[in-house]
Amino acid sequence: MTDSIRLDRIRTDGGTQPRAAIDFEAVDDYTDAMAAGTKFPPVIVFYDGESYWLADGFHRVKAADQAGLDEIACEVHQGTQQDAQWHSFSANKTNGLRRTNDDKGRAVQAALLHPLSAGLSDRQIAQHVGVDHTTVLRWREKLGASGALHQIDTRTAARHGKKYEMRVDKIGRAATPVSPPEPAAAWCPRLSRLCTQIAEGPAAAADLANVIRNSPDRDEISTALEKAHAFLTEVKAALI
Repeated sequence: MTDSIRLDRIRTDGGTQPRAAIDFEAVDDYTDAMAAGTKFPPVIVFYDGESYWLADGFHRVKAADQAGLDEIACEVHQGTQQDAQWHSFSANKTNGLRRTNDDKGRAVQAALLHPLSAGLSDRQIAQHVGVDHTTVLRWREKLGASGALHQIDTRTAARHGKKYEMRVDKIGRAATPVSPPEPAAAWCPRLSRLCTQIAEGPAAAADLANVIRNSPDRDEISTALEKAHAFLTEVKAALI
């Protein structure tokens, strides 16, 4: 279904932007074209009964806002925030603004860490994201080695003509004791200091981004930030 949705009703904070960065030159070009009356393809949103989660079209939405538009044409799908996230990993693989290698890497990481990828093979994930399956395998090994890949890894196996789900995450691995969670009293002060630093403004954020950008662990830090964003979003929702 296609409908015009007000920009202020479209959620862009749901972890549905796998690109490494916004191409502001492209946004400016889109803005000029929209102001001149050019019609763009509808952006894609998922509606969960309360929120419209943007899954594809971040540059177009930002351009529409810059052009002073109040609403934008949307292809509306019924679905959750997780559905929107999963769709976003496949955005622009065949059309639209060309993805960079960083964009593809971020999409693969996010897909591997997403609940909807549980049980999917590397080739299935690669087909969804639009990359070679060896790229998915490489990131799976990297995330697994770093401990970031916590989801249960399953595969469909067949025996005596019957299919069943087989867990492969424990094969060849000794059981690892699980450490108890750190007491809230220990990490709350650190979280408070971090929030204070973040609240200092765009300059502080830009400084931190520059440090991360030049870090050899950039990909690992980016993954950790995405997980922290999802967690803090749940915390904020619980506080309301």
